[in-house]
Amino acid sequence: MRKKGVRLGTLFFLIVATAFVSAVVTYYYLSAVIDDLGRNQQLYTKLNNVNKMISSSYIGTIDPLDGYDAIVDGAVAGYINGLGDPYSYYLDEKNYTLSYLSEDSVDIGVKTDYDYNSKGIRVTFIKNGSPAQNSELQVGDVIVAIDGTTVDERGYRSSVQRLSGAVDSETVLSVYRATTDENLSITVRRTAYTPNTISYKLIENDIGYILIDEFDSTTYKSFSSAFTELIEKGARGFVLDVRFCYSGDLDSAVSILDMLTPSAILVSVNEKSSSSPTLYRSDEKSTTVPIVVIQNAETSGVAEVFSGSLRDTGSAVVIGEISAGLGIGQRDISLGDGTAIHLSTYEYVLPSGEKFNGAGVTPNFISELSEEKKEIFSELSDEDDDQLQFAIAKLREQIG
Repeated sequence: MRKKGVRLGTLFFLIVATAFVSAVVTYYYLSAVIDDLGRNQQLYTKLNNVNKMISSSYIGTIDPLDGYDAIVDGAVAGYINGLGDPYSYYLDEKNYTLSYLSEDSVDIGVKTDYDYNSKGIRVTFIKNGSPAQNSELQVGDVIVAIDGTTVDERGYRSSVQRLSGAVDSETVLSVYRATTDENLSITVRRTAYTPNTISYKLIENDIGYILIDEFDSTTYKSFSSAFTELIEKGARGFVLDVRFCYSGDLDSAVSILDMLTPSAILVSVNEKSSSSPTLYRSDEKSTTVPIVVIQNAETSGVAEVFSGSLRDTGSAVVIGEISAGLGIGQRDISLGDGTAIHLSTYEYVLPSGEKFNGAGVTPNFISELSEEKKEIFSELSDEDDDQLQFAIAKLREQIG
């Protein structure tokens, strides 16, 4: 009688047993998850017992070439999934490998995350003026294949790099859109563009309006320039708009906060590996003009730090919706064998001591925008933007 082949999907966790546990407990970030010696011993005992049972009773076989590697990968992925953190995941060797781009490559202008369930690329942010914005691609879409090759086959990181290419070249994306339960084919032309994270204008002759799409290395300089220009044009107060602003660079946000806030702690960052938090402070110099900040349920991460810090220090009135609640940050941590874990390792704490992960930042005043208007947000006139009109009214209470 011939032995049948092993089904890796059902056996990966069992076979890895002692080898997997030994690797995990020697690594700081994973061993920190199990900080109780008794639980450690329980884990060893249970997996060793299962391993003995499989060794003595399992009738199947394991592929000697790559069977064990696949089992270990699956086991580690399952371990990270068991944390219950949607932002942490395992990157096997294929997904952790980076392909390097030539200097003349153009990206399509998206921020992404790994969607473990579909083994695809989740679009989390689309940059203003980018090729992606000029296509049918939407935030929330999951890219499952690029130019006919699946993300699972090519690997996540290599696939993300594949989104970039020569100027004016095209890429065909196979996309799943959960909101409509559709599988789509979207062609994106990689046209050259200049990333612009700030747009601004003068409203009603004396209100400066600045929309922040993203906090990156260019944002502070652009914001400072826009702020000064609007003051010179007669702005007596400001509306700062961080709706749909997804996370970004903390240093950039802190630099802008320093402009707007007198001497204060702006935010602190707690890390599991550090005995004391990292404090970000402002100096005594700051603007004195009244400010209203607009946020919504899609305001996320560093953008929440921005609005929450201004609220807590009294430097601005915040209006809108409760924000997304992404109050933790992640890092890639190499496991030393070509694989890594993308792990949540730090959290943001607002000046009041509030931790907003999972809860969001609550504005001073609630103001909502209908779902229909959110869908056409970039096309809304000022008059039809209910949240903007509410912000202007609140600012008028201060500047007359």
